[in-house]
Amino acid sequence: MNGLRQDLLNLNFMLRKFSEDLLREVEGQAALAEEKKGDALKRMTAVAGAVRAALKELRKYVETHPFTDEGEEIWFFREMKPRFYALKVYAIERYTIEINLPADLQERVKYYKEQLQYISRFFTQHAFTYQYYKLGARELDRLYFIRGVEVQHILLPEVPELDPAFSTSCDYLFSKFMAYEQLQSYLLEQLSFGQSEAAAPPVSKKGRQTKWTGDTCNLIEMVYGIYETKQVNNGDVDLSDLMDVFEQCFGVNLSRYFRRFTEIKRRKAMSKTRFLDEMREAVNKRIDDGDAYRPDLNKRFSSY
Repeated sequence: MNGLRQDLLNLNFMLRKFSEDLLREVEGQAALAEEKKGDALKRMTAVAGAVRAALKELRKYVETHPFTDEGEEIWFFREMKPRFYALKVYAIERYTIEINLPADLQERVKYYKEQLQYISRFFTQHAFTYQYYKLGARELDRLYFIRGVEVQHILLPEVPELDPAFSTSCDYLFSKFMAYEQLQSYLLEQLSFGQSEAAAPPVSKKGRQTKWTGDTCNLIEMVYGIYETKQVNNGDVDLSDLMDVFEQCFGVNLSRYFRRFTEIKRRKAMSKTRFLDEMREAVNKRIDDGDAYRPDLNKRFSSY
């Protein structure tokens, strides 16, 4: 009996490890897509493609490694699978917002507010299930997260036709809750930044606006470097204060710096400090180019 229990625990551990490793890989790909310069369509399709491929792998793994019990099945469809699909939903929804973004700043602020109202209506429309999700309730898990169980519930909305062998009544809806909460945070950040940008755009002494045009992740990486090497106030400064200062200095939104730094830590295909490495190489090249032998210049000075 003890041997059987240990075998079940090992299978449970294997599923969790496989799922979490695969999720970290997809999140890393999503972070790379976010960092790359390019249009919104390329970013969205990169994330959607990564999620689609990962879900295929996950489905194949579940087929060849059946769940050990109902508890494992509930955990998978409630906690794990929605986190994959939420990445895709968020990428698609954000792309839709970005391609319809008005050029005028005031109209853009109004547009963000309208999108927030849409998300609020979605949560209200699915109020019962959303509260179940938010409160971490468990009473209906056997109905919501076991395959093949049909839920006759007036408060449970219609969902798209999904693969019955790899879906339950509510895993898709939980994915949308996760994605829409992230989208809500994104919109609030953009709205806050848009309002502050309209109020006081940063300018130099010459009257020229100075706006950060590189990847936001690069600036966050640099601020962390300044913070960790204690360059400001002899180290007696909060990281959030530094982020605020650089936000104002370059007119960029850094409110998601903690999440972006988590993405930096998950980098696999490149150096974790890619931007700092590029800066070091660029400065060294400038120094080397300045010290390089220049015949015309050396000849001119030798004549004095």
